[in-house]
Amino acid sequence: MAADAMVVGAGVIALTAAVELADRGVRVCLIGTAHRGEASSAAAGILAPSTEAGLGQAHAFAVASRDRYPEYLAMLEARTGIPVPLNRLGILEIAFTEEELELIDGAAAMASLRLDAGEVGDLEPAIGHTVGGVLHPHDGALDPLLLLDALRLLVSRHPNVTVYSENVREFRAGMDGCQVVTDQENRYQAPVVVLAAGAWTPCIAGLPRTLQIEPVRGQLVAFGGTLLRHVIYSAQGYVVPKSDGHTLVGSTMEHVGFVPETTEEGILAVRGIGERICPVLKTTPMSAAWAGLRPVTPDLLPMLGADPDFPNVVYACGHSRNGILMAPATAEVVADVVTGGTSRYDLSQFRPDRF
Repeated sequence: MAADAMVVGAGVIALTAAVELADRGVRVCLIGTAHRGEASSAAAGILAPSTEAGLGQAHAFAVASRDRYPEYLAMLEARTGIPVPLNRLGILEIAFTEEELELIDGAAAMASLRLDAGEVGDLEPAIGHTVGGVLHPHDGALDPLLLLDALRLLVSRHPNVTVYSENVREFRAGMDGCQVVTDQENRYQAPVVVLAAGAWTPCIAGLPRTLQIEPVRGQLVAFGGTLLRHVIYSAQGYVVPKSDGHTLVGSTMEHVGFVPETTEEGILAVRGIGERICPVLKTTPMSAAWAGLRPVTPDLLPMLGADPDFPNVVYACGHSRNGILMAPATAEVVADVVTGGTSRYDLSQFRPDRF
């Protein structure tokens, strides 16, 4: 099948972009391999735009993407048979000091609800002593591994998508089209390319510009069992109750390059976060520990849109800690750009040439 567009990557951003393009009739060549430590499979799956309400149009974009998830997950289940549990009970952001409470209260979205210490305890009796908090009623979390399973199955079945499990190492762009070279020395061409390989995107040789995207390691741990209903956020980290009965705790932010291993110090730090938020975790067995590499930009916002010098090169990378959250809206933007449509979003904060 001759491709109208290539999508480079294998994570949630690449997969959702490929699906959106293919559903609009674009013949897609999806090229990429899963890297050890990739953010999509390591993520906690938190959907929390309300904790960062001061980001202007970037916040509006994140909220719109969050609000697409109920319909999006229903679509995935209808087409693949894979249900992806979605927790939309809200995120409870807690404060252990008056200073923390003032900060989270000032940054909260308009729809968020201020709670005193007693109300926090009534909502989640298992968490430790707080001075209060904020409930973000429309935020929540999903299971990123099941999301990946559903997207991969949908892509594998889609008549408009051809998948090549190869790592792209070189890229060439011209006004008449784009070509990639893989680690298997294969060459693929299309009029347009979408660069969506997460933290590994800057590693591709020959890109039109240097991408300021850095892999930042986050270590997480899982405990068997949970007494929580809501995702709990604090200044130190977060605790996420999972639909399978486990509890996830994260996370560190470590500038260590492409090193996805956990460390004893990191695991101890993350355990400390969980135990402070939910003291019962001190006596709960830890069931797993892992690390992921977030694709982090200097302002923590993605690079999204066409290259100003090569309009047939489209960036969808650098989502930092919000790749799962922003995936549905990112896919919509990518499809709009590739098909020549007009995006309904203000993308000025995401310009690929802003650094």
